[in-house]
Amino acid sequence: MTNPSFSNFSAQGSDTGALETLIRKSLSDLGTNTLVQVKAVHPGDGIVGKVDVHPMVHQQTSDGVSVPHGTIYGVPYLRIQGGACAIIVDPVVGDIGYAIISGRDQSNAVESRAPSSPGSFRQHSMADCVYVGGFLGAAPTHYVQVTTDGIRLVTTGKVTIEASEVDINCPVNVSGPITATGDITGNGISLDNHMHGGVQSGSGTTGKPQ
Repeated sequence: MTNPSFSNFSAQGSDTGALETLIRKSLSDLGTNTLVQVKAVHPGDGIVGKVDVHPMVHQQTSDGVSVPHGTIYGVPYLRIQGGACAIIVDPVVGDIGYAIISGRDQSNAVESRAPSSPGSFRQHSMADCVYVGGFLGAAPTHYVQVTTDGIRLVTTGKVTIEASEVDINCPVNVSGPITATGDITGNGISLDNHMHGGVQSGSGTTGKPQ
């Protein structure tokens, strides 16, 4: 049996076109995940901060004219963290990343950092997003590289280790020398330039360290 309502609807091509236009318009109003560029960074004073980002893919009118998006302000960014343990590599201006759009207004949850009611009735808005960085970046000059051959730490600056204790352990079946091309200072004593007292000059040598 033919459904009368379906027949009437199909016969009216203009209604079909109008409905399709309405659906497309509604879909185009939804914020979707997109590439963005960082325009400003607001560090969080110890906690994860926020960034201002600008979508990189423009909007487009029906006749093909590109219309740039506005800046999205106060977007929380990703930090790899579990409890009190974290890897801190905060974004910088010019970074390219991805904005992930939330389905509901997340402003209350972002500010309280706790489960909260939606801040409004808006849905799928670009105002409610988080930033995940690290896309399309240039070659780094500071990095940790992990491969099957080992771990490589590279920096053009200074490496500082702050710890209550440092242990370096090598398996018993592996000889694990520690090699340094520069001087090493321990408790104010230089490895390269320290002096031993209580010895007489001559051709003899000292014994091994005890």
